[in-house]
Amino acid sequence: MFVTLLSRHYLFTGLALAFFLTLTALSLVQMPLPIFPLLGPLTLAMLLGMAAGHCSSSDFTQQTERGLQFSRHYLLRAGIILYGLRISLDDLSTAGWGALLIDAIVVTTILLTAAWAGVRWFRLDVPTALLIGAGSAICGAAAVLATAPALRARNQAVPVAIATVVLFGSAAMLLYPWLFTQTWVMTLLDGSARDFGRLVGATTHEVAQVTAIAATLPADGAHTAVVTKLMRVMLLVPVLLVLSRLFQHRTESSETPSLTIPWFALVFMLLPLVNSLELVPAAILTWLHQLDQLLLGMAMTALGFATRISAIRAAGWRPLALGALLFVLLLTGGTLLTLLIS
Repeated sequence: MFVTLLSRHYLFTGLALAFFLTLTALSLVQMPLPIFPLLGPLTLAMLLGMAAGHCSSSDFTQQTERGLQFSRHYLLRAGIILYGLRISLDDLSTAGWGALLIDAIVVTTILLTAAWAGVRWFRLDVPTALLIGAGSAICGAAAVLATAPALRARNQAVPVAIATVVLFGSAAMLLYPWLFTQTWVMTLLDGSARDFGRLVGATTHEVAQVTAIAATLPADGAHTAVVTKLMRVMLLVPVLLVLSRLFQHRTESSETPSLTIPWFALVFMLLPLVNSLELVPAAILTWLHQLDQLLLGMAMTALGFATRISAIRAAGWRPLALGALLFVLLLTGGTLLTLLIS
């Protein structure tokens, strides 16, 4: 009985820590300071977790590990599932098949480039290269967290990938509003704010970053940017299925390995249908969006707590170099695709 109670106490301690730090992150991004909104709540939650981990004693780390592990595993999957409620079938049809085609080409090209260049040019291990590729290609930190289990990635590879995609996603968030004011850019796009929005949605890393850029665009460009980005988020499902299959094959000695399907990704894919049918009342939907952010934030906090700066420093310049290459490819390739597919 005592062991059971102690185990539950340790679970609660870790969950309470993740909950408190996530609420702190959510509060900080509301403050009128430029740095916190730029980072976003998920990245800020991870940074707070890292700070707490470095300041904690070994006894406290042991007491919180059970709850933090629960957050990294179960709360992460729950958060990814609820993320699907941000998308509707109407959103997908509004942007059109052209946006979906651009998204598919972007995701495929970025992932393949990350795998090839990351290993061959920058001497990264395959999981780390693909984590950076997934974060750049799909939806930033959330994609890194979602793909890490499928890739059997080392725990220390995850924050390195997140730091990389946050850096270049933030650069995109600052660059695109400036590009929209440039006459030569709009001339290239025939003055179409909708096409510029499609470019933003197809090439910017995080949903929150796309939303921030969209606030600077006309209504049609803003809506197209957000919807195109959400379509990219949906491509997380086939990517997870393919990576799960490939990396299970790499790690199993059996000649005919079975496919482990990431069930949470399949549920995620069904939720846009639920959203479109309006099965969830609007008030509850708003609450679920807030819960989703809380769960993902707790997972990021737990990840940060287990991360040591020395591990990120040890990764060196190579992850940043890969992130920079993918950033340039997103910008130039995305522009070309937008011009070709309208």
